[in-house]
Formats: sequence, C-alpha cells, structure tokens
Amino acid sequence: MELMKNEVSLQEAEELILAVGNENTINLVGEPGIGKTAMHGRLVAKTGFRSVYIDMANTQLGDVGIPMPNHETKTTCLYPNEHWGFHKNEPMVIFIDEFSKPAEQAVQNMLHPLLNERQLAGFKLHPDSIVVIAGNHSSDGVGDIMKGHTTSRITTVPVRKPYWEEYVDYGTAVGFAPEMLAFVKAYPHVLASYRDPAQKDNMYIYNPKYPQKAYYCPRTGERGSNILKKRDKITRNALVASLCGTIGYSAAHDLMAYVELGDSLPSWDEVITNPRGARVPTNAAALCIMAYGAVQKIDRSNISAWFEYLKRTPKELQSVFCTTCSKNDDKKQILLTSTAFVNWMRENSYLF
Repeated sequence: MELMKNEVSLQEAEELILAVGNENTINLVGEPGIGKTAMHGRLVAKTGFRSVYIDMANTQLGDVGIPMPNHETKTTCLYPNEHWGFHKNEPMVIFIDEFSKPAEQAVQNMLHPLLNERQLAGFKLHPDSIVVIAGNHSSDGVGDIMKGHTTSRITTVPVRKPYWEEYVDYGTAVGFAPEMLAFVKAYPHVLASYRDPAQKDNMYIYNPKYPQKAYYCPRTGERGSNILKKRDKITRNALVASLCGTIGYSAAHDLMAYVELGDSLPSWDEVITNPRGARVPTNAAALCIMAYGAVQKIDRSNISAWFEYLKRTPKELQSVFCTTCSKNDDKKQILLTSTAFVNWMRENSYLF
C-alpha cells in the first residue's frame, strides 16, 4: 500500500517530536495499541519537562479551567486547572490523547489554540514546551474526526506498528516474559496491519470488521506478558482463559506451546549454579526463550557462569543472546566489561 510506505516507526516519531515539537504540534495517527500514548512518558523522561496528559475522550470543560469573576472590572477570566502548571512558567510536554474523539466539542474548541497559537485562554506556553496529540486512523472505525481548520494547524505523522525485531528489543529491555518474545519472533504476523491487503485473513490482529474481538497488538502483548510472569500463582485454565481475553483465542493457544516449552527448561538458578551440568535444550524455540530470559537476568555476578553454560549451547543461542544484549545499553555495558565475553568474542567473532 502506498500509504503504508509513508509511515514512521515510534522511534522516528519520537525523534521528530524532540526536534520540532516546540514549534509544530505533532499529530500521531496509528492503529489502537501500538505504543503512541506510551511515548508521552519517554518524552518527559528525556526532556525533564513537566508532564501534562489529557485524555480528550474523558475531559470536561471544568477539567480545563473555570471562569473567575473580577468584581472591580466586572469581567471574568479563565483560571486553568492546576495540573497545567501555567503558574510555574516552566516547559511542559503536553500530550492530548484521542484529540479527535472529544467527549464534548466545546473541550476540543477550548484546547484548539494550543495547536498553533500555543496558548490556552491567554496563558502562553513556555517557548520550549512540546505539544503532541494522538488518535487513530479514520478507517479504524473508532470515531476519529478531524476538521479542516485543525489539520492546517498540525503535522500529521502516521505511525506504523513495530517490526518484530523492534518489539523484541523493547520487550527484552522492559522485562517481557521470554516466552512471549520467542512467540512473536516465530509469529511476526501478529504485528501486521489490517490495512495491508495481504493480511485480510489474519486472525491474530485488530480488524475494524470485528471490533469486539480480543486481538494481538503491542499493548495487549504487554498485558499478556504480565499474566505469563505470574502463571505460577494461577491454574492453567485461568492462564489460558485470561490470555484468550487479552490477546485473542488464536494467539493465546499458539502461545501456550511456548509456555510449555519455557516451563520445561532448566531454571536460571540451575544454570548459574551448575553451568557445566545443567541440561542444554536443542529445540530452536526453547533456545530463543533461554536467550531472551538470560538477557534480562545477567548481571556482573553471574555473567561468567552464564558464559560457561552458553559455550555448551548451539551457536544460534550464543548469537541471539549477544546480539540482543548489544541493543540494550545497560546489558551491553555489563557484556563489554566481562572477561568471559571478551574471551568468547575472540573465539566467535566470525558470527558477527
């Protein structure tokens, strides 16, 4: 599809916002659950600016501010709600979620001057402030409407779903269940878009033709991972039922094969305390689960024992582990300062 060629990654969108977001209001448009809203927290963390999050679909006029009378002049002026922080005169990251789905049209009208004039009821934004709005494609069928006078005030940026490699790198960094990451690697089409004609029969993903069905997307995958990591506290029946209600029937039942593989692997404690004797799996999916799990668990105290075990495994596992580690800043530092890794690299540099 020609339109899909113009979509950007979440990382590209974030870089664009950091570069021009204090001048242009960026409108992030993408399918539900792909990570648009989560970008707000990253922008706040990177800039150190005040966080202002507005959920347009649940915002009333009183949440914006209230008119206060001036008895001397017999006029009124708007007092913005404290959460805006105008009284502090500091830079903000203002993220207006679901801007194109206002609970009341009057609320959208009230916030409209933030987009171009960069003010609210006469209160000017700090010049470094960043304004971002977000919504869905009109074809997603969730009620997004944007008027012409609004589109001329914003820079609309279509955001694609992450590729499986991007999703796995992110999931490894934030601690997703390794079984979930191995599943996505084997089933990359769970991150495909219904807007791609080739995916019209994809039973795993969001499709506006079936709006009530649970489906797999980055957001539901994270929720599913939360369940997987606590599966020792619930029954298998509850595990399957809750996964079906989170990522959809098809994805949940295919994922369970990876869960059973993960449960059959040697424990991390066993690997670290007995690296020369712990069982080494041969199944490719099991190797992925071990690799992704190890990336999350290694530290300076256990990396030598892990490499002693790693050298007994197939080269595929060794390569996946080191490549994934190299994309995580914290783990990369541990890796590069480890004598065990330096020795391993001397023997296996041909893998890279």
